Amino acid sequence: MIAFTLSCIPTAQQRARHGVVNGHSMTYKSGSQRAAERTLDALLAPHAPEVPMSGAVVLEFRAVFPPPQSVSKKARAAMLRGQIQHVKKPDLDNLAKQLKDAMSRLQFWGDDRQVIRMVSEKRYGAVGHWEVCVREVMEGEAI
Repeated sequence: MIAFTLSCIPTAQQRARHGVVNGHSMTYKSGSQRAAERTLDALLAPHAPEVPMSGAVVLEFRAVFPPPQSVSKKARAAMLRGQIQHVKKPDLDNLAKQLKDAMSRLQFWGDDRQVIRMVSEKRYGAVGHWEVCVREVMEGEAI
């Protein structure tokens, strides 16, 4: 099992951009998406296994966001206690996509299709960060 915390505000996978150059259609990533990928890759790299996981994988993560500066002290305290949930963007599935793609690039596993179970959550916290736990399913283990 590999468990770690990444000290950065979680970001979500953005949609691909499309444009036409010299009459040819092209697809590209925005600059902010590329920057977010570089940051996540740099923080994940020290935690990557020496050998990619080869079997079925369970991925658990929590994306923690700081409360907005614009909220009152009362609302901020309620957010930090978990009484107000993080129901704003980014979407949880786009956060998962960003994390899984980065972990695939760094070869935590051969391909993200190996992830057979995922437990994820987004919430407020004093400091933005990712909490990640990934493990290979043992042979014969019931999930």
